[in-house]
Amino acid sequence: MAYVLLDSVSAGIIANVPLMAVKALQASDAQLQIPIAMTSAGLFGSVITGAVMARKRKLPFMLVPGFAGALFMFMMAWTRTPLWFLIAAGVVSIFDFALRPAIPSVLRIVYPGYCQSHVAGTLRQYASIVFPASVLLFASLLTASGPHIRGMIALQLTLAGIATCVGLICLAKLPARGDGSLSEAMPESSLNRLNWLRASLAPLGDPAFRRFLGAFFVYTFGNLLFMGVVAPFFGRDLGYGYVAATLMMHVIPAITGFLTGGRLTAWFDRTTVFRAYALVALLWGLDPVLLALSPSHWPLLALARMLRGPATVGSMVIAVYTGVQPFAKPGADTSRYTAALYFVNGLSRLIAPLITAQLSTHVSHRAILFAGGCCVLASSICYLWAGRDPWKERIGTP
Repeated sequence: MAYVLLDSVSAGIIANVPLMAVKALQASDAQLQIPIAMTSAGLFGSVITGAVMARKRKLPFMLVPGFAGALFMFMMAWTRTPLWFLIAAGVVSIFDFALRPAIPSVLRIVYPGYCQSHVAGTLRQYASIVFPASVLLFASLLTASGPHIRGMIALQLTLAGIATCVGLICLAKLPARGDGSLSEAMPESSLNRLNWLRASLAPLGDPAFRRFLGAFFVYTFGNLLFMGVVAPFFGRDLGYGYVAATLMMHVIPAITGFLTGGRLTAWFDRTTVFRAYALVALLWGLDPVLLALSPSHWPLLALARMLRGPATVGSMVIAVYTGVQPFAKPGADTSRYTAALYFVNGLSRLIAPLITAQLSTHVSHRAILFAGGCCVLASSICYLWAGRDPWKERIGTP
């Protein structure tokens, strides 16, 4: 819990990075796509780390990239040009995603299978309270800093690095064997190179998982198509300042995520991963579609962001914590299936921002929001189609 809450403080500061780049550093729409596209390197790298960590203890694979990411937060604090600032932000994202393949395994080790989605959802619930408080506080400080905005940005990013380091120290205190799966806690016996390669490619031989990956690609591609224009939409098109934009972009979704995330993720433990993600994609896709179609009046904009809240909690729980568990038996396969999932995410993060960078010079932000939202809504149908066969496993089943 301490790690999740401290990470939420750091995330609250990092969440303001696009607004810092837009309003303080005058970054262009094309430059804003840089950290999103760079994240694909971390996701592609997670394919290798996921295969390697299948035979190793999992916590070191979270701690090493975590501290490396904190180092680049400190570097961002003293970067003055928008290009290098966003490149450093991209490196932070690379290390953030590099550690994530270990998270489902750690969750399986520490908690029993019947409650894993609920536990993960509860953690994200409380994080969704700390996160908006953090992001709103630091956005207010940015507004109040006036001519000293560069110094305030440096101070906040330094604090983000410190919070990340302290959270990782707390994470290191987790037990090597908890109340969960013993098989997950045990390193895999040594395999020769040929058998190791076969085991690493085994997830692609699972037809249900292949269907899941196809729907997941449509979902992530649509999300990443519009994600990079949300900050300029509120900061430029609507003319919102740091606080107003932060309220719309982060605080409202976080509050509704806290209010609804617990019930939603408890339902995940009783249903299929396909139905769960279909609902998440429906809520997630409605948000940008409503933003694109709405006038500039805040009630309709707020409704769109309210739908984003439970979708964010649900997507985080499935994509990061428990989504591969119906497919992967406890043990080394958890890391391998997670690596395959992140590889698909990496493809989306490489392709979609490049398309957005090109589109941003020809069409409006509203048009990109609408296109991305429609793609996410289409993924909801894809998930239902992918789960058309009887699928009895629950998300949290070990």
